[in-house]
Amino acid sequence: MAKAIIPLATGFEEMETLTVVDILRRAEIDVVLAGLLPGPVVGAHNVSVIPDTTIDAVNSGAFDMIILPGGQPGTDNLNADQRIHKLLKKFASKEKLIGAICAAPIILAAAGLLKGKRATCYPSYRDQLKEGIYKEAPVVSDGTIITSQGPGTAIHFGLAIVAHMADHDTSDRVSKSMLVKEISAEIWNPSLFNSTIQALLSALEAQDNYTEGQARRVSEYCLSIGSKLKLPLIEMRDLYLGAMLHDIGKYSTAEDVLNKPDSLNLSEETLTREHTLKGTLFVVGISNLSHIAPTILHHHEHWDGSGYPSRLKGENIPLHARIVSVADAYNAITSNRSYRDGLGKEAALRELVKNKDTQFDPFIVDVFIECLNDSPFETKDFSYYF
Repeated sequence: MAKAIIPLATGFEEMETLTVVDILRRAEIDVVLAGLLPGPVVGAHNVSVIPDTTIDAVNSGAFDMIILPGGQPGTDNLNADQRIHKLLKKFASKEKLIGAICAAPIILAAAGLLKGKRATCYPSYRDQLKEGIYKEAPVVSDGTIITSQGPGTAIHFGLAIVAHMADHDTSDRVSKSMLVKEISAEIWNPSLFNSTIQALLSALEAQDNYTEGQARRVSEYCLSIGSKLKLPLIEMRDLYLGAMLHDIGKYSTAEDVLNKPDSLNLSEETLTREHTLKGTLFVVGISNLSHIAPTILHHHEHWDGSGYPSRLKGENIPLHARIVSVADAYNAITSNRSYRDGLGKEAALRELVKNKDTQFDPFIVDVFIECLNDSPFETKDFSYYF
């Protein structure tokens, strides 16, 4: 059975703590509350809780995740305790899951765990995330770190943790049993997709025959990877959007360049590469899409720093862009083009493996190969959007 520990300090936010405990236990995940000192712990709103144990009595090796509640002065009390920092670093060194909500992500920042990581927190604490990359979202997951904004997002946070510690099916089951229907309705809002994606992709597909169906195939591959990584539903939505619109900047590239049967000259290559910038400009002014601009801008960056437009390297490339890069390359290799026939699955996979550590994130390539070996991969059916 998966097991999580939640440290408790005086002044903890009760809603963020007890909501998460309730959701995890509904999912049959073992949760242990550990006080900094023996005896009851009083929360920020004068609710007294008797922890299961104390931090000093905890064997960190027995746990799969550590979760920090927010609240004040609870967050400051946790942050001032070096035992918490020691635990966090131990969990990070073992690549175990780490969660924090409300003000608590600043503790992760203070422990040096957010460098280059996407995270969220209570808005007034965003400047204290230091080297973390603040995202305006109820729940943000980056690798083994899951963060959330506050009491009102505690249910989202708990369900995201369940998805990581168990699976999406368990998270969905718990969500339905609690009648949390509005989450999915908000995340997969058909008007969001129908009002943007259809119009944008129709314009592109009318110009380049190759792109017909290409965006959907890439998005399906991306969602299979996201599912394997157990990304929260909101991140799955954003990954879907980024994958669907990653090549939208090609709308203004000349048709004869897009469909040229032989190699591009330097001028044509430059024009083609501009599609990442043009696509970014296309979405930055749209409130529901501007947050996916990094995926569109950076999906041609290379793991070794040789890509474009910014020559980003390694994990400095946004996670969603790294996923799209692999999925897009596989789709391109296996598709027929005006200048060559597509390769089969095995040959395409050999190309991906060959370019691990240079063009592609090696971990994402390995995950994608696992996805393709499934039956055929886990994803949602978005056909009703098209």
